[in-house]
Amino acid sequence: MTSPTRIFSPLLSFLKSAFGGSKMAPPAPASFDHTEKMMDGICEALDSIEAAGTFAAIGKIDNSNIKPFNVRDVGLVSFPLQEPLAHQLIEKARQAPYGKGSETFVDTSVRNTWELDAAQLDLSDDGWIKTIEGGCNWVAQKLGITAPVKAELYRMLIYEKGAMFKAHTDTEKIPGMFGTLVICLPSEHQGGDLVLKHRHATKVFKSSEVQPSMLCWFSDVSHEVLPVTSGYRWVLTFNLAISEPNPQNHPSAALNAPGYSKLRSALETWLKSCQAEQEDILPAHLYYLLDHTYTETNISLNGLKGADLPRMRCLKDVCEELNATLLFAVLQKEEFGECEADWDDYGRDRWRDPYDDGDDDDEDDEDEDEDEYVEKDSDDDDEEEGDDDGEWHKFEEVHETNVFIKKLVCADGRTLRANMDIGMEDLEENLVQKCNNPFKSATRGEKDYSGFTGNEGVSATHWYRKTVAIMVPNDAMDMFLTQSVTRDEAQNLVPQYLAKCADPKTYESAMKMVHHLARLSWAVDNFGSYNYNYTDQKFSPAIAAEFLETILLHRQYELFNKAIGWFKTRLGTKPFDLVRRAAADDSFEFSRIKESLLHNLARNPVNDYMQLLTALVPLSDAACNPRLRDWVANEAVPSATKACQAATVTSAAGSAIVTIVKEYRDLEYFKTDVIPVIEKQASLMPFALAAVLQFLYFTAEDNFDKTLGLELSKPLLKSIINVMDCASIRTEEGTVGRSHVSKIQRYDYLQAQAAAVARATAREHANRFLDPSFLAECFARCIQFGWDDLSMILCFKIVSKVDTIPPTEFHPFWIPMLRELIITLDANKVPLSTSRYRELACAIFEAYLDGHVGQEPKGEVNYRLNPVNCTCRDCTLLNAFLTSNERSWRFPAGKGRRQHIHQKLEYAQLDCTHVTERSGSPQTLIVTKGLDPGTRAKNEWNDRFAQAWDDIITKFDQQKLKELLGGEFEKITTMCHLRLPGSRGPPVMSSKRAGSKRKAGEY
Repeated sequence: MTSPTRIFSPLLSFLKSAFGGSKMAPPAPASFDHTEKMMDGICEALDSIEAAGTFAAIGKIDNSNIKPFNVRDVGLVSFPLQEPLAHQLIEKARQAPYGKGSETFVDTSVRNTWELDAAQLDLSDDGWIKTIEGGCNWVAQKLGITAPVKAELYRMLIYEKGAMFKAHTDTEKIPGMFGTLVICLPSEHQGGDLVLKHRHATKVFKSSEVQPSMLCWFSDVSHEVLPVTSGYRWVLTFNLAISEPNPQNHPSAALNAPGYSKLRSALETWLKSCQAEQEDILPAHLYYLLDHTYTETNISLNGLKGADLPRMRCLKDVCEELNATLLFAVLQKEEFGECEADWDDYGRDRWRDPYDDGDDDDEDDEDEDEDEYVEKDSDDDDEEEGDDDGEWHKFEEVHETNVFIKKLVCADGRTLRANMDIGMEDLEENLVQKCNNPFKSATRGEKDYSGFTGNEGVSATHWYRKTVAIMVPNDAMDMFLTQSVTRDEAQNLVPQYLAKCADPKTYESAMKMVHHLARLSWAVDNFGSYNYNYTDQKFSPAIAAEFLETILLHRQYELFNKAIGWFKTRLGTKPFDLVRRAAADDSFEFSRIKESLLHNLARNPVNDYMQLLTALVPLSDAACNPRLRDWVANEAVPSATKACQAATVTSAAGSAIVTIVKEYRDLEYFKTDVIPVIEKQASLMPFALAAVLQFLYFTAEDNFDKTLGLELSKPLLKSIINVMDCASIRTEEGTVGRSHVSKIQRYDYLQAQAAAVARATAREHANRFLDPSFLAECFARCIQFGWDDLSMILCFKIVSKVDTIPPTEFHPFWIPMLRELIITLDANKVPLSTSRYRELACAIFEAYLDGHVGQEPKGEVNYRLNPVNCTCRDCTLLNAFLTSNERSWRFPAGKGRRQHIHQKLEYAQLDCTHVTERSGSPQTLIVTKGLDPGTRAKNEWNDRFAQAWDDIITKFDQQKLKELLGGEFEKITTMCHLRLPGSRGPPVMSSKRAGSKRKAGEY
């Protein structure tokens, strides 16, 4: 890899084209030299700030500070360690595992030692407490840490002869962990040296020569325990962390740092140049590689170690002085390519078929935070050398390289972005250090190793991680943070800048950023369009509401107009509630947003208007802002009235429009504007009937002109009855029906498809959905107001069109309507024997029984099923069985062929079982047909008959039903005319059988 060229991309492209790719390099422009010197100055200034401590240390402990302590089930242990006690401890210990990613393994070729948990050890003695406290102070001194340090007991480790632990780094086991403390207890041994490496430095600590002793190191230091050659290496390990989770009072290193003045001068030069004529050449942000590696959970200023801490404290102070921002990031480079296969001792690829269920049980992943085993660090010389354990495969060809910020945080650790693409070119051009490979000595790993897959070869992805500090001018933060930003990430940044709008010093830049982020978060096609449909499942109503509240507070009217166009109906009543609060201030210019608010209102169904309008103008608020009340009366109510002219309006809209007019307008408006709409929509019976019934309900109120109300209502109701169409009256249950989705057990996409069809059907017929109580109430109002002519017309209309009623609507609508009609007639002392109501009930029941239940079938046996849609050899055999009268079929075949048959049967949703017989080779798939079509038809009729029996016999008062039906009572209630000769007694609901599926793993 060549040295990075620190020139802005457009200039680099120009130079390449100008010189035609010639080997002769063009002369470096003066601006390039200036950039080099400036970045070198920043790097030198930072590098000159050294840590007060080292990356690892060892120290002698006075014997008086090491006291005997208790080990559970062993007793008091004393020093030095003797052979019998060592055996006792090992008997109570377990073999220590090591970690790779989220998994842990026991492999003595990598880690060979015994461990006891902290819970088995008792170090509560005052002497030990003082020793550990002294150790924490010693750690702070040696590692150069100014904040208080705490040590948490983790393990006791015993290394016997031959025991070792290959090179590894420690994972974070407790919040804020930065390192490890080890107390080497007195025990005679040879070997077991600890080798620690960090960057280009190496230290070797010989615990065999310093006893008792104390050792410490940072978590990202690679360390290895060499084999013990004799005796026992006996240690206690502690996890180190800062005792204050978020220390706020760190003494600043800036003014005392030797490179402070030089750093300030270099950084100031860069920032001034960025704002001057050279801004198209100089990098708009800078990267600085940190000495230590940090995880995504512990990256922050307070979590830094070694020299990184004083350098970054100094840099942060300088950035704040010069109007710049310091950020931290975990960088990741990923390379995808072809690599060598991992062959076993027999020349076979070790990759395991992911579909091979085998006979072995899956082992549960352990989720312990153990030390992470790293075979070796990558660098230029050995970066592609494979590890001995086969977990790293050398690339033969790299196809793709990506560099991105895995996690970006503020100095205080707050996450700003994740998975932010930057590219290797951006990193190389803007990196202040001079290096051929920014990812040299990086933490590395491998994923997605494919193994040998025939013609496709072997592939894998290698990843490398480094941690960097990033310097960004404040006025360039929006450009930096939003490069390659996703909508979710932009949305999550919004609250941070909304908070800054409260500060007059940062208001202008923060509000500019709010505009920018809002557009990235919620706008798609064009800024300000009302046609945008937000479909992102991660849309945050809380952030959107906070955003609207803030921009209203700061009188950003145009942005508000655009924003509610983006949000559409996603925030419900929130925009209306926020406008009401803002309009309480007389300085608020409601006229500048009322048009967009009306657009937002119109996007909602009419039945939601009342809830939205009361959020803006509460009914109980007599002192409500008159501007808002006038807008509702003169613009919102007419908008609602106009919306009722749509063909999709529902019964809920009918009730809503009448309620809205009553609360915000008057009877005159209802007469002149609403009644014509209801008359025009009379064929949409659910809407029109609901509107009239709601109006009749209000006529009972004291402040309502009842006489005028009835005069207006009767002709309106008559016009609705005259155009009534029984076939168009629907319920959701009757329209969608009982879905067969439950039968699709294997294929989720089929289940989702069936559910989507059901939802679409419900939406299509929603304007026809009517509750049976509405029609029963229509009869009740006709009886209450003495409109016998209307009730006669209504009965005649239903009887004459009863044959057009959809069969699936009798159970959910017409039968419940008759039950409520009996209650209504009883309540109004109308005889149930009244001819019009008897004729109505008999007509509905007969249509229900003859048209829906039907005649009982004979139920002849026939096992023939439809074939599956496949012509392969195996499916040809399957289809021959399916179309025959045979009930069972045995198919001996391998797993893949059995799985193919299984999939075809599931897809076809045939009524049969298919189970593998686990014996013989190959194993046998047994397909058994369920009910034959004749029996199935008989069972389906039984279900309909049982439903009708329940509807008529169980749910009606039989005495009242007999009075209503008269001479037809026996025929309708016995339903004997539907049954075959010899059939008697009440029906029994059949046990419906869905197609059985094979158990998990059976093919």
